[in-house]
Amino acid sequence: MTSEFYERSNERFLKLLSYYLNAEDTLVKKQAVEEVSACGVSREYAFALILAESLGVDTDGVDREFFNEYFLPSVKELSVEDYYADEYFSLVKFDGEKAGDAELTYMAYAPFQGFVRDDFEYFINGKVLPLIGFFPTEYRYPAIKKNGREWMTLLPNEINSQIRYVNEAFGKVLTYGLGLGYYALKVALKKEVESVTVIDIDEEVVSLFKTEFLPLFPKNIAEKIKVIKADAFKFAESLKDGSFDYIYADIWHDAADGVELYKKFKSLERFCPSARYGYWIEQTMKYYM
Repeated sequence: MTSEFYERSNERFLKLLSYYLNAEDTLVKKQAVEEVSACGVSREYAFALILAESLGVDTDGVDREFFNEYFLPSVKELSVEDYYADEYFSLVKFDGEKAGDAELTYMAYAPFQGFVRDDFEYFINGKVLPLIGFFPTEYRYPAIKKNGREWMTLLPNEINSQIRYVNEAFGKVLTYGLGLGYYALKVALKKEVESVTVIDIDEEVVSLFKTEFLPLFPKNIAEKIKVIKADAFKFAESLKDGSFDYIYADIWHDAADGVELYKKFKSLERFCPSARYGYWIEQTMKYYM
């Protein structure tokens, strides 16, 4: 395949997935997947085939290469048990706790509902691959709602796309964005990490974390974590070089609102130049820059 093929296909695949995820994420049905997989193919293949054909892709004709190059490697079946085995899920349980307008709750993916599962993958041939996942059974995930509306979640994408930044963290860690405390916990569990300082501007989220999350963590782990209510950019401008060894930013919902925030954080690295930096979904954001 030529570079022109990948350039056209990158844009086409992204447009198709954007429509699917935003308007038709329950397009692929369990019964249809089971019927196709009964012919001797995996559920992943069946899901990819049904998804592609439902989106108008001629999988056995002119679009065969497009299907093979994009849909098949993008789609992956995930295991609910793998995620529930994470330390976070064994420690953190929600029961409708509230702080102001914020409420801890659970939401769910339906069986065979598609979703983004990780950051973009880049290939030497020019292909850029968004990654799609699904569960064969219902997957319940923790969330924070404000005034009854989804505010923060811990989705498989957020877990998978943070693995790299958890692995990189060492010494004195600074993270911008608290969320549901997943990154703070995973990093604090590492022996190589001395301390974790979390900066977040949302008073209700900070309050929920301090009262409902930290007491659930092992004492020696909770003692590593310090949460400060502050503006991330102002805090970054106040840093002295050597204050932290690893700095991680995750204050955006997705690439749409993240690109400009990412650029601003990059410009502030000069205040602590010796630190190593990580940025959530950096590869996805670079595609749009």
